Amino acid sequence: MFGKIDTISLAITCISIVALVTDLIWRRIFNSLTVTSALLGFVFSAWTLGWYGLGESFFGFFIGLLLYGGLFYLKVIGGGDVKLLMALGSWGGAHFTVEASLLAVVLGGFNSIFILILKGKLMSFSKRMYPFIMSLFVYDLEFQLPKIDKELTMPFGISIAFAAVWTIFNHPFVLWGLIVWKS
Repeated sequence: MFGKIDTISLAITCISIVALVTDLIWRRIFNSLTVTSALLGFVFSAWTLGWYGLGESFFGFFIGLLLYGGLFYLKVIGGGDVKLLMALGSWGGAHFTVEASLLAVVLGGFNSIFILILKGKLMSFSKRMYPFIMSLFVYDLEFQLPKIDKELTMPFGISIAFAAVWTIFNHPFVLWGLIVWKS
């Protein structure tokens, strides 16, 4: 698919661009974008590939919910981010959704570190995260959610949008020699 624009690639790119812009300007990804995109993804998949396509579309949709739903529950990301991945999954299918979601986390991590360094908050953030990380790995410690500093939040939809477009055109994990999903 490299170098070729097809309907799925075009849809994922357009959805990603709109989500990126709305997340940058309003720090929201609107339901009108995600719900409409998901429904169109289901219809297109069913129309072009029949029941198999519809199944793949639903599988990508629900994998998006599975992968990012827990992060939403922990208040790490917003609901629009989850719905964006689900909508993109309805177009790209399961394999795409897994790869794009992992790449978005990597890109979001680098973006976060960059922002923390720019704002001079890397050390204070690290000190706040230490008890949370320790509570994940030390059995005797009570689980502690980190306190979210609203000043340091960033729109994660940007990372999802870049990851989706990068994944649909280039499959970076494959290029890096990492197998995310064996078919």
